[in-house]
Amino acid sequence: MIIYEYPFNELVRSLLRLEYLFDRFEYFVEKDDARDQHQAIAILFDLGEITARADLKSSLMKELDRQRNSLMSLKTAAQINQDVLSKTLNDMDGIWGKINQTGKTNAQILESEWLNLIRSRLSIPGGTSPVDLPAYFAWQYTPADQRRQSLKNYVAPLLAWKDASQMFLKLLRSSGKAESMVATNGAYQQMLSGKTYQLMRVGIENPALIPEISANKYMLWTRFMTCDGETKPRPIGEDVSFQLSLCNF
Repeated sequence: MIIYEYPFNELVRSLLRLEYLFDRFEYFVEKDDARDQHQAIAILFDLGEITARADLKSSLMKELDRQRNSLMSLKTAAQINQDVLSKTLNDMDGIWGKINQTGKTNAQILESEWLNLIRSRLSIPGGTSPVDLPAYFAWQYTPADQRRQSLKNYVAPLLAWKDASQMFLKLLRSSGKAESMVATNGAYQQMLSGKTYQLMRVGIENPALIPEISANKYMLWTRFMTCDGETKPRPIGEDVSFQLSLCNF
């Protein structure tokens, strides 16, 4: 089943982006081919830009604190596995502390003259070719392990954000229960009556279908589209069975 996710606020949207970027960075950085590691370098700039946002850090700290207080209220609940709860709280305290102590997490990236040379050429078609960046061309011939370690050193100050986004999203996703729904003639809507959610998850079996999602605190709306990879997505006119989860922690 393919899961599509829709965030209800900017914090969740940013954490979903971080999760996506960290996953791609780790995939490409582990490759030996310098052409794959080139993708990791481009992703590194995106990671540094997102994690440097002061407003995102403030929002995340507040939300982690709120989640921790919510979990603390379960310490006397008999139906809760207290060992798992204690471990989660300890992990959360550790992540909270790391995020709180981080300063300018992208400083190494911004201060690297070598990286800045690459970054300045990425927006130019073919701008990182050997003709334009011979120093970068030479770097690609250094041992793969050496290149890999260099990139991991740059991303190391950002890893607290990876841990924070993983924990936050894990708790958030587990708060929702998937229910079977049917989109009549490819469309589905549901009134929310002002109830607050942070994340909407839509699961479908058919990879040829994609959901177009819109939602606010009053209602959510989903229209299923078909995409052939050649033309823009088009709405379908038949019933679609799907799984819907509304998550709020």
